[in-house]
Amino acid sequence: MRLTRRRLLAAAPLAAVPLAAAPLALPARAQGQWPDRPVRFIVGFAPGGPTDVLARRAAQGFQEILGQPVVVENRPGAAGNLGSELVARAPADGHTVLVANSGQVVINPHTYERMSFDPMRDLVPVSAMITNPFLFCVNSQLGVTTHAQLMEWLQRQPDSVKYASTGAGGITHVVTEMWRARTRANVEPVHFRGTAAAIPDVLANRTPLFFDGVQMLGQHVRSGALRAMMLTNATRSAVMPEVPTSAEAGIPDYNVQSWFAMYAPRGTPRPVVDRLAAVNRQVMGAAKMRETFAAENIECIPGSPEELGTLTQRYFAMFGEAVRAGNIRADA
Repeated sequence: MRLTRRRLLAAAPLAAVPLAAAPLALPARAQGQWPDRPVRFIVGFAPGGPTDVLARRAAQGFQEILGQPVVVENRPGAAGNLGSELVARAPADGHTVLVANSGQVVINPHTYERMSFDPMRDLVPVSAMITNPFLFCVNSQLGVTTHAQLMEWLQRQPDSVKYASTGAGGITHVVTEMWRARTRANVEPVHFRGTAAAIPDVLANRTPLFFDGVQMLGQHVRSGALRAMMLTNATRSAVMPEVPTSAEAGIPDYNVQSWFAMYAPRGTPRPVVDRLAAVNRQVMGAAKMRETFAAENIECIPGSPEELGTLTQRYFAMFGEAVRAGNIRADA
């Protein structure tokens, strides 16, 4: 069984969390033909990472459908905040769109003491794009093959063991700290600027523990350089069926997904938001796109702005609780 969009979106009732709800209800302003110039996909991370790969794959399909160039711009920094702020401050005309790792929107407001904008207020949900569980890997030089063996090995170490994070207060940092809190493992983070920057140190055994996506780590598991401990999913992966779920690894309450989505500036007219969402459903729902991502244990989940709003609110609440419990802070 794969994680379906319905399962990901299903949520228990939550306290209301504002997510730029008002702009979606506003009557549309008079519009010219949209788009009437190139569209920018803003990525808040360095080239080569999962958000960048997604944006570049999607941009080609958007360009073909819209009949305008779609340019991917990388604005890395501050766990994605630089890219998010650029979009939040951009004209609300549909020509500047954020392709976001969920952590930019639902984690950063909790981990940064001061932000000049509020992603939950200043960004409009457009459409979800993909989702996948985290793959927890360790360097094969540790000599462990199961999560239980890893825990025993960690207990024997005289000092804390380093794990790789893609940025202080970022999603891999928070997800790993959620694991640490559940296992009481004696580990500490080393923060890198993105997945691509972290992998060399993981492969060199300097930061031997790492949570990230199958699309970034799977090749290193297949090569034997890394050993997979678990997937943070309720069911096993068709791509890596030998890897246990978090529940099978002994952590039954640890089911957390990484997802990516499109957001637009607050005030973007509803017809433009709807058109962006419709094109996203066409692009991400195409058979070839689904097959490409499925080979990496990723599911395409394009949907409506309302569905993305619900998903965003649910993870905002869940990650907020984890950040407060772990006293997690982002670098200033």
